[in-house]
Amino acid sequence: MPSPPAAIFDLDGTLLDTLPDLHGALNRTLAAFGMPGHTPEGCRALVGHGIARLVRDALPEGRRGDGALLDAMRARFREDYREHQLDLTRPYPGITGLLERLRGEGWPLAVLSNKDHDNACAVVGHFFPGVFAATLGPTRERPPKPDPRGALEAAAILGRAPVDVCYLGDSEVDMGLAVTCGFVPIGVTWGFRPAGTVRAAGARYLIDSPGEFPGILEEGRGRKKAT
Repeated sequence: MPSPPAAIFDLDGTLLDTLPDLHGALNRTLAAFGMPGHTPEGCRALVGHGIARLVRDALPEGRRGDGALLDAMRARFREDYREHQLDLTRPYPGITGLLERLRGEGWPLAVLSNKDHDNACAVVGHFFPGVFAATLGPTRERPPKPDPRGALEAAAILGRAPVDVCYLGDSEVDMGLAVTCGFVPIGVTWGFRPAGTVRAAGARYLIDSPGEFPGILEEGRGRKKAT
């Protein structure tokens, strides 16, 4: 790896604890259409694949094939979430300090999220102004993860070959994407998925706090290696 390499971060469950605002928007949307809501833990299990799938998977199984209903509910969710996406969302402890350290050491940094592109840019701009060279989320031209196109676009923006990119995320989607792209897959254990799930999906390293990240790439500091 060059010194410094680059880092691409997942957003929800990695940089930001967005679960309270996602849960609120989801349950308000479900209630508006007469559907049962979910507990916070139930919502946690559903997030990570983008809004379209979140809304579909939140419905009772017999209603998931109703295209008109899904379109209406997704539109309602997006409207609600735009209004409330900053209500309770906060950076995880230690994230701001980690990003300041990496920037000070000259790391190129980016965010790749399955949150809609406009929402991702809004929350990243609010909590981390000027920190990232790029923030990317799904658009009509850019499919959500695990499609590799957004990840490879981010690496190109950062000016690094995939082998010189660390990808940090909290889910099986993130680790599978990192493996596919040839990134260094680094799983975080403070997010939305259990550590075992992240490990099984291909994490080369697992970290329990943001401050552990810089040390794992140093020779002899692989105590958290997941393999």
